[in-house]
Amino acid sequence: AILAQALACRPHTSLSVSLRMVAMKAKQLNTRNKLGKFSKRDYGKTIKLGGKTYDHVMIEAAKIATKGKGDGRVSRTDARLICKAARPSSDGRSTYDATEKATMAYIRKTYKFTPAGDAAVRGFIAGQAAKQAQRTKQKKAMK
Repeated sequence: AILAQALACRPHTSLSVSLRMVAMKAKQLNTRNKLGKFSKRDYGKTIKLGGKTYDHVMIEAAKIATKGKGDGRVSRTDARLICKAARPSSDGRSTYDATEKATMAYIRKTYKFTPAGDAAVRGFIAGQAAKQAQRTKQKKAMK
């Protein structure tokens, strides 16, 4: 059914091109140990670059987002990887600390973004920061 839809959209393309378009899968953030085997992501792990400390998982997410076919820019769908690395849980247990803030500044400076990808990352961080500020205000009001 998917192949028929792909051919209906582009009747002038060959079958092999349509199959490749259908077979594309989303990029995933996978971590491996020293032996090359899959391991659980350690969201607290840091890495030193140029004498500064950055969040390892966020840097890896940016590398994966720019890797592969394409122009090397971070798109909106690739930006989800970086956002997930910055805030693994959406229930408020993961905070956006100084290391992650510095890492996001490094990623924005080092990697190129599409306009949609840039807007997605900035919107996500702004929304999460607003929620974190709201939780902080509620916590202080309870004291």
